[in-house]
Amino acid sequence: MSGRVLPFRGRPLSSEAGIQAAERVLATPFDERAAKTRALHLEDPETLLALCGILRERMGTSPASVRDEAEFLYRFIESPKRDIGLFDERDYFLGETALLAGNACRNLSLREEAWIWFDRAEAGFRHTMNAPAEMSRLAYQKLAERFEERQLDLVIELLPSLVESFKRLGMPEDALKCRFLEGLAHVEKDEPSEAVQVFNAVCIEADALGSERLLAESYGNLIHAHGMLGEAAAAVEASRRAIPVLTRLDDRIALAKVHWGLAILLRETGHLGEAIDSYRKAQEDFETIGMRADVAALNLVVADLLLEEGKTVEALREISEALPVISELKMAPEGMAALSLVRESARRQEINRQALRELHGYFQDLQN
Repeated sequence: MSGRVLPFRGRPLSSEAGIQAAERVLATPFDERAAKTRALHLEDPETLLALCGILRERMGTSPASVRDEAEFLYRFIESPKRDIGLFDERDYFLGETALLAGNACRNLSLREEAWIWFDRAEAGFRHTMNAPAEMSRLAYQKLAERFEERQLDLVIELLPSLVESFKRLGMPEDALKCRFLEGLAHVEKDEPSEAVQVFNAVCIEADALGSERLLAESYGNLIHAHGMLGEAAAAVEASRRAIPVLTRLDDRIALAKVHWGLAILLRETGHLGEAIDSYRKAQEDFETIGMRADVAALNLVVADLLLEEGKTVEALREISEALPVISELKMAPEGMAALSLVRESARRQEINRQALRELHGYFQDLQN
């Protein structure tokens, strides 16, 4: 396995030999890899290319392990300085592994760490021959992080320019991902009708491009938007289209968000008990893949529903489970006043429901 590996417009392909080598690397414990560098072909561009591809596919299944593997690869390439390939491969793989680590941190709500990794990705990509494409992919991840930090107006302002960049670079699927993010911003801004229009357009184009994952995830978010509108039939139809594909792709993050969207529908249509069950299912899915922030956010949503059913003790238990995670992960910087009120009301065993609703409104529905 040798020779030039030139990433094509941000969409590199891996050889069969590279994939087999990558699987051997992933099957080897971290502490044994350095001693087996040559046998594992760890400095071979095709092996690294395949590793990045596998980790990218695993992002929706196990973001925590992707973060750990991507950091290992980055550290391995970065120091001591290794000769990777013949041209700019070393810089490319430093950027790519850092981007993977940052994306995983973003999914895990490790925001400060995500920004550090994005800075490292920029430092690597800056020196590649295909820098415009790589920097555009990085720009998308940065906007996705800004979305999760609720900088919605800035996201909407910057998306059109990024869409144009991807189109000029011949990267239509990446351009479509920007439209997907636009739809999410409309959901977050409580504009479900606009979100439905955007996601329907994304579904049509994703189908034409053969982008199965993006198509299914768009249907998943249509469940959410139709649920906000109380449009049961449309939400159920969207779930019928999304769930089989996401199950086949083993996209656990998107599947959890499908349950979240169905819970919103059930809540909007007055089926509180069933809504709680669906929120619980989403929580279980998020817990399995280590997405503690989403679990905590749903603790607060469930607490609100329990209060509506007159179950104050159970609601206090949900809040008590969520507050330490919210504080640890710094999940609601713009909601500190509401957080303080909720914490104080929980201490007094008298829940301030308005503060609770304001707090979970700061970070629920963050789906990208």
